[in-house]
Parts: sequence; C-alpha cells; structure tokens
Amino acid sequence: MSDLLTSILSRAVPEVSIVKAKITLWPPTGMYSIIVHPDHVMYWFCFYKRYPHYKRIALRYGVKEQSVNSLCLEFPTSEGLVNWLFDVIEMPQGERRLLRLKGL
Repeated sequence: MSDLLTSILSRAVPEVSIVKAKITLWPPTGMYSIIVHPDHVMYWFCFYKRYPHYKRIALRYGVKEQSVNSLCLEFPTSEGLVNWLFDVIEMPQGERRLLRLKGL
C-alpha cells in the first residue's frame, strides 16, 4: 500500500522528490494523516499551493478543524483521508476502484 501511495503523491506534486509515503494513525488523537519522506514540510507546502481547494474538500471528510491550517491534515478515518486525496487530485473513478482493489 505504501508504494501505491508514494506513486500517487509523486505524480500529484512532481517537483518534490519523495521516497516514501505512509498513512499514519496518531494514537494520542486517534486521527489519520499522511507522512511523506524525506521532506514532509516541503511536500505539503507544494501540494497545498498546487491544489488550493484542498481545505474545502477536507471539510467534507471530517478533517480535524484545528489541523486545517497546518501542514498535516488529520482525518477521523483512513478512508476519509484517502477519499479526500482522490478528490483533491481529481483521480478518475476507474483508477480509484483499481486502487481500492489493491488495498489503498
């Protein structure tokens, strides 16, 4: 799953090189977010610049409101996080279905 996510995020922001991306559950908050290596801050800064509508879509998926203005959005479910990502980058439905079959 991590390889698929890394590939999707690499295509979404090709100007930032990434080697790994992972959906992470933060135990203290019980919220999910995506961690990007090696430069998490630079990646999300460029992502948000490229996709300025990310906040509006995040609110539909129950994003933790305190995280909306931070570099690391937090969602109550991993499914909501993935659906947010797919909507923001406007991934076609056929590709979404295929990725879900592969476990993303």
